[in-house]
Amino acid sequence: MKKILKILLGLALICLVACQGEKEASQPALGPMVRIKDELYLSTGYVNSLVTCGTADGQITSTVPNSQEPREDNQSNFGKGYDWQVWEGGYVSVKIDDQWILFRNIAMDSNQIPSCVAHFKARVLETEEDRLLVQATEIDDGFVLLKRSLTKPIALDIDNLDHAKDGQVTTQGLEGKEVEVWFDGQISQEEPEKSTPIFLGQIYKIQVLED
Repeated sequence: MKKILKILLGLALICLVACQGEKEASQPALGPMVRIKDELYLSTGYVNSLVTCGTADGQITSTVPNSQEPREDNQSNFGKGYDWQVWEGGYVSVKIDDQWILFRNIAMDSNQIPSCVAHFKARVLETEEDRLLVQATEIDDGFVLLKRSLTKPIALDIDNLDHAKDGQVTTQGLEGKEVEVWFDGQISQEEPEKSTPIFLGQIYKIQVLED
């Protein structure tokens, strides 16, 4: 009888552990977060293109599962060993895969793209069904590389174009219009001797500016 009881208790314990594991596995993943100086930050997904100094202010030294919020300083829910820098306006930058990714203090209520994200204004030269060809017209002085590189027409996919008609994204009526473009700072085919247009990396947003 005691032997049977031990077996039943063992099976119950196994079931309990298995159910607990399934419960933990089923918990939804949160966005990438990091806690720094007792403040919690959430990833914006944007690259900070104005970082000019590679010196870190600190490093992420511990991690928790991606279903949990970090509770200790220098802790994240996406891994450890990443350098971080304090940025202005409630942001920190975390170096991930050689890019400084912006994290926003969760106490901030703002959906605006930070000014340190690469951006420029441009005039639409030509339109196609799924692409715009633009010429940069205004670039902030802080983006020195952009000023040197964006001298030719630039080809833009319209996946993140903020211009719709009847609920569908469209390029109709945009030729000659002015747009503002935010992207990850990556540029290719910028050599002046090449006849191809310039291509950008990840485009975050293309906003049509009012006349």
